[in-house]
Amino acid sequence: MVRRQTIVAVILALAGATGASAVEKAAAPPPPANGLSPLDAYAEAAATTILAEQNCPGTHLRAGRLTTLRLAAKVVPAQEAMLEAKLRSRAADLRQRLAADGQAVWCDAAIDAFGPQGTVARDVLVR
Repeated sequence: MVRRQTIVAVILALAGATGASAVEKAAAPPPPANGLSPLDAYAEAAATTILAEQNCPGTHLRAGRLTTLRLAAKVVPAQEAMLEAKLRSRAADLRQRLAADGQAVWCDAAIDAFGPQGTVARDVLVR
């Protein structure tokens, strides 16, 4: 639990420190999945990839790429509390899905969505 909070804090700190020029250099924003708002799409990506790193053997989160997604979502300081709540809620939902689907199935789905050929965002997770 502490490790996850530390990772989220580092990601938030990195995103805040990079400035507006990084937004201009950022890759295309993640496509809104299922009509999600940019904030919801970023919460989905962050929660999924952090849990994948913790639960999927050999899987690593590329924090810089996740930061790029955050910048592309244009998260502003006024949204931090809302983002934190969305991250907690999304992580709880994902933990339930992980338990229901099983580790292998859930991890494969996370890699399919956020791995090198990701259907939601590419190269956020690597094996």
